Amino acid sequence: MILRNQRRRRTLLASAVLAVATLFAGVAPAVQAAPEGRADVFIRDNTSDVGFEPSTGSLYSSPDIRVCNSPGTPCPADQPVVQGSTAYIHVFLNNPGPYGDALEKGTLQLYYTKQGTVAQWSSQWNYIGSATDVSVPYGVKRVVIPWKVPFGSHFCLLARWLSPTDLPTEGLSTATNTRNNNNLAWHNVNVIPFKIKIPQLRPIVFGWDGPDPTTVGDLVFTQPGRPFTGPGRITIDLGPDLAARWRAGGAKGEGIERVGETELAIVNPQRARIGGLTFKSGEQVDARLNFTAGAEAEGGQYTVHVTQVDQRGGEVGGVEYRLEGERQ
Repeated sequence: MILRNQRRRRTLLASAVLAVATLFAGVAPAVQAAPEGRADVFIRDNTSDVGFEPSTGSLYSSPDIRVCNSPGTPCPADQPVVQGSTAYIHVFLNNPGPYGDALEKGTLQLYYTKQGTVAQWSSQWNYIGSATDVSVPYGVKRVVIPWKVPFGSHFCLLARWLSPTDLPTEGLSTATNTRNNNNLAWHNVNVIPFKIKIPQLRPIVFGWDGPDPTTVGDLVFTQPGRPFTGPGRITIDLGPDLAARWRAGGAKGEGIERVGETELAIVNPQRARIGGLTFKSGEQVDARLNFTAGAEAEGGQYTVHVTQVDQRGGEVGGVEYRLEGERQ
């Protein structure tokens, strides 16, 4: 059915957004009146996100960003990238959000940084490319931007939607920017094909992207769904610098076991924590994860989240690892 009355159409759209927000959040946030002529295209931070600012829930694995090997039909989930190859980043733009109701053209920008839980805007992000003069109708618009994958194969992605009536307000912290702006989305997803008993090593960086000179935080490991710990083994090599900070902070933690001078094993699949780490603003400290599958893991699929939280337990950022078993 086509709605001829534009005012009625807007009322129905606002009601639908409120209903979805109530479903996911329990109580719907107050909705600002949509100013005439303002657009509010948004990119979801997580599957429960309907565009309200600030968003709630996970920040770092936006379902509206996918990395595929083809520009055609979007892949159902991220595909591994290979340095030197061309990957295609599919971004899904949603219109309208709760703060506008207009059709408008704009620009979609993409950036990357090395895989980790933090990155300061904009000094620690690298430009990939843009799609300009993009018109977003009511509904969902898919935009594809090619990416010549640089050295390495483990990256974080950031998408920014810019239009004359819909611009983000940004500071140093990527996490804060993403939480407070519905036209920014962060996608830290690493796809790991594994074979039995062959270690899969993944670099990761931790740090602090806020303006405060220093902060203390924890690294938290969770495994939703079927746990990889058990059928497999996860260890983290903190490296000499981060390991020294951990010991200086009292070697705090839970669900972990020390297995080397700088290496810890994750032994609790529900929740493991490495606590009391101090970081300086703007720094990125290298560490390395090791995923090793046992025979029981053959052919399975697993998800592991590595999240950095601040002293209050607030999410700073993280990486989602999707492990997919290869048949022998």
